[in-house]
Amino acid sequence: MASVTRRTGERGSERRTAMEENLQQAMQRLLQNGSSFTQVSVEQLAAEAGISRATFYLHFRDKGELVARLMDRVTAEIIEASVLQSPETVTREELKKTIKAVVNVYLRHYAVMAAIVETSAYDEQVAALFRAMMEQLVDVNRRALQRLKQAGRQQADLPTQVADVITWAFERSCHQLIHGRKPAQVTAVIEALTHVIWTAVYAPGREGRATTGSPGSRKQSL
Repeated sequence: MASVTRRTGERGSERRTAMEENLQQAMQRLLQNGSSFTQVSVEQLAAEAGISRATFYLHFRDKGELVARLMDRVTAEIIEASVLQSPETVTREELKKTIKAVVNVYLRHYAVMAAIVETSAYDEQVAALFRAMMEQLVDVNRRALQRLKQAGRQQADLPTQVADVITWAFERSCHQLIHGRKPAQVTAVIEALTHVIWTAVYAPGREGRATTGSPGSRKQSL
């Protein structure tokens, strides 16, 4: 009986996940059609998702919770794409591949990101969610820079707010420079971001070297 109960619970969880995915996709489609978060109603969301209004409220307390969940999803995808597995030994080409992966996340979710930026100007709830999202991304970059510092890969005397500046500059570049552009133009933006981040952050003459010994020793080996 326990196994039957477990299987039933698993099926219920799968249905909830599928429904949440359906609603998130419905929100993205509505945003892609030019609506803002504030303009989209629960009735519109339910109709777009092919469900009833009552079913929507079985899964989300209100539209704000759906927006928060959608932003969490986008944030998780950006973080997954942006984390360098070994920032201590990363090469310029590896950095470029990582930047390209993050840009692709922004392209995939451009409608959501654009709506977040627009709505955050006058909706405090969305503004708070956007700030929290950016703070998460800044924290990821701060930790990566700390690892670079320990490995001796970071530029000497790097200002403390470089992670903040890079994170926000990246977001602004993706918001302003990649949507609706030709592939060659997007590639040019990726090249520019790679150049800026590599030259601003990474210590010269140490590409592709790994740290040996303790982090504080800063010994390098091929």
